[in-house]
Amino acid sequence: MQSPTSYDVALHAGVSQAVVSRAFQASSPIAPATRAKVLASAAVLGYAPNAIARSLITKRSGLAGLLLTESTQRDAPDVLFFLTRALLRHGFQPLLFPSEQESGGGQALAQALAFGVDGVVSCVSLSSGDLAQARLRQRPLVLFNRAAASPGACVVACDHTSAAALLASRLFAAGHRRFAVVRGPQDAPVSALRIQGFVQRLKELGAENIIEVEGDYHYESGHAAALALFAGAPLADPRQQPEVVFCVNDTMALGMLDALRFALMLQVPRDVSVVGFDDIPSGRRPAYLLTTVSQPFEEMAAHAARILRSQVDDAHAAVQSELLPGRLIERNSAQLLSVRY
Repeated sequence: MQSPTSYDVALHAGVSQAVVSRAFQASSPIAPATRAKVLASAAVLGYAPNAIARSLITKRSGLAGLLLTESTQRDAPDVLFFLTRALLRHGFQPLLFPSEQESGGGQALAQALAFGVDGVVSCVSLSSGDLAQARLRQRPLVLFNRAAASPGACVVACDHTSAAALLASRLFAAGHRRFAVVRGPQDAPVSALRIQGFVQRLKELGAENIIEVEGDYHYESGHAAALALFAGAPLADPRQQPEVVFCVNDTMALGMLDALRFALMLQVPRDVSVVGFDDIPSGRRPAYLLTTVSQPFEEMAAHAARILRSQVDDAHAAVQSELLPGRLIERNSAQLLSVRY
């Protein structure tokens, strides 16, 4: 049995096919009674509009490509939730294109463009060549928490550098003088911005010999970094061990906390302070109470979806950039008081 068509609905409702089409578009001008009659006929016949067929007529798919790294999906699920919700509210159907690594953004973008998306929100770094491909295909693109590799790209991001600098200032004011930093992957631009803000501010304040340890954003690398930093140093010369460890994301900070407390039997924050960045839900649990920086993901997602909508609706819309501040969240994993105890 063939599926009912818009022609069948038009006959049943006693209207034209054009009216049927408009009845399924919320923004179309149509009398409420007529819309109700069309929808009632569609329900009786079991009809639903075909989005693919409609896209052939309107030249719009209604899809928004969402490019995400594996780390973002695993460690910051709020990003996916808020972006998906914001895009839906602006009339897009999100379509996810994952990238295992930051360097795979170009491939993810090519896949999104091949699916005929109306626009793209990218949480993955893109080269100037990638951005040029999107412009060539006339597909608007918004970079989310990533810097533009070339002028003319819309950007919505947290001010990672300033937030990390504020964190460094507060720790230094608390009397800390020996610092260690656990980095993210080499190709992660957000990690580089956070390290830059934190280390540069400490050097301005007079801190020296800031230790940097490699990480990969995952829990296990934070755990390993703790062992590398403290496994022998506390017994050999406690005066040389770091007083503060800044992990550039919360997931590594949780691994750091568990290793310090349960493998090395150190007390946090009495023996060492641990701070992170992102304010993931796990860090708020009583077992961790992690001091961190919260990114305004919900607000950032709303800005990104609004900008993408404006760019899709108006090919001549101005390029927009939004830089939102992070917020320091003080909990129990770090001493941030002006007087040490």
